[in-house]
Amino acid sequence: MAAFTELAEEDAAYACAQWQLGHLLEVTPTATGIENSNFFLASERDGQRQEWVLTLAEQPFENVTLKTLLRLDAAGLPVPVPIRDRNGDLSTAVAGAPALLAPRFPGSHPEQPSLSQIAAIGRFLGRMHLSTGGLDGPEHPRDLSWIEEQAKRQRSKLGSGEQVLLAAALMACNTACRRQDWQRLPSGLVHGDVFRDNTLFDGARLCAVIDFHHTARGPLLFDLAVVANDWCCDEMGRFDGDRMRVLIASYSGMRELTREERWLWPVMTILAALRFWLARLATRRKPPEEMARILDRGLRQGFPLLEQTLVS
Repeated sequence: MAAFTELAEEDAAYACAQWQLGHLLEVTPTATGIENSNFFLASERDGQRQEWVLTLAEQPFENVTLKTLLRLDAAGLPVPVPIRDRNGDLSTAVAGAPALLAPRFPGSHPEQPSLSQIAAIGRFLGRMHLSTGGLDGPEHPRDLSWIEEQAKRQRSKLGSGEQVLLAAALMACNTACRRQDWQRLPSGLVHGDVFRDNTLFDGARLCAVIDFHHTARGPLLFDLAVVANDWCCDEMGRFDGDRMRVLIASYSGMRELTREERWLWPVMTILAALRFWLARLATRRKPPEEMARILDRGLRQGFPLLEQTLVS
């Protein structure tokens, strides 16, 4: 995530002391992202250089985020589990803001993900959803009420074509979310934001999935739809069949999808694109046009059904 808060060198040195990292060597703000302020810290202790990620937030970290990271780390999944400070706390205050510290992972964000990378993220999601069963958390804040409120705020700023697109997407989501089979969708803790820039790869190896600050309860299928929209679409919003097949097959190898999930897959991809389109319209920290193209193509031509994806 990008840095939106300044971090003075004395504050970085304080963080090193608070987490007993040794001597501060350097601190650098990260270059990309949407929320929070992240910094790369390098420290030296006993002659050894170590690298860390320090996250400063505007609000205290949710317990569900910390519990999820600890659970996934215990399950052997590559996540940035926070380390405890000198007082034994997972979160403390740095520069007046809630702060977490985690080891810095190697790897880079995939710009053009390979089929092997897509398979790895599909397996990760499947294992994550299985591993977090039984953990509780708040309902996803970007629910239908949030969507409708954001739509009201943004509608007047849109062109006529975008207003038609918004109305069609709202109708599809409103209709689906009131169906009984929608209510039967398996739910649990979702990451909610598994875009390519929240993953780190070394070749085909998944080094880490980061940024669990949106973790909340919701349909498990939502995570898969977010990945499909970002990892399996081209710049014009068209789904790539090979990528979709690999994503669904790799996820299903960990956790089998239900009948309701297969049937409601197209509208879940619409819901995921609509949420992020509205969020980007509000912040403008990422281009909203990307999500608009996915919505437009999906509503005009239809999203691929999972049954077709798995057998074709």
